[in-house]
Amino acid sequence: MLIAVAEAGKREFNRATLMNIGALESAKLYPYDCLVFHDIDLLPEDDRNLYACREQPLHLSVAVDTLGYTLPYKNIFGGAGAISVEQFRRVNGFSNKFWGWGGEDDDMANRIKYHGLSISRNPANISRYTMIRHYKDKPNPLRFALTCSP
Repeated sequence: MLIAVAEAGKREFNRATLMNIGALESAKLYPYDCLVFHDIDLLPEDDRNLYACREQPLHLSVAVDTLGYTLPYKNIFGGAGAISVEQFRRVNGFSNKFWGWGGEDDDMANRIKYHGLSISRNPANISRYTMIRHYKDKPNPLRFALTCSP
């Protein structure tokens, strides 16, 4: 089942809160055991990139065209990722303190590591995505200061 969550109004964007709300609301509909969080601007290129949970959280968007189909840095869990409900609870979901663009995905990567989990990935030739071109907000200048350390 696909559940899309969007903010209303003119307030500053909080992606992490939206994802937490999506996880909570989906649990009211059905007892899911796997959550997939996916940026709306990413289109998968390869149908071998299965959207399913594993023993460890799975970063799905390993190779994105706008990033030259390379992983920009090792500790990334942004774009698209799959995490079991048990793992999501273990890391206490996403931090709601990230307003504006950026930081919540790096914070999640740190939470994953802090709680004894690791980020798994499919090979880059399978985990390929095209990003739909769009206007990007300016990054939150506090995003690095707000990110928890692993």
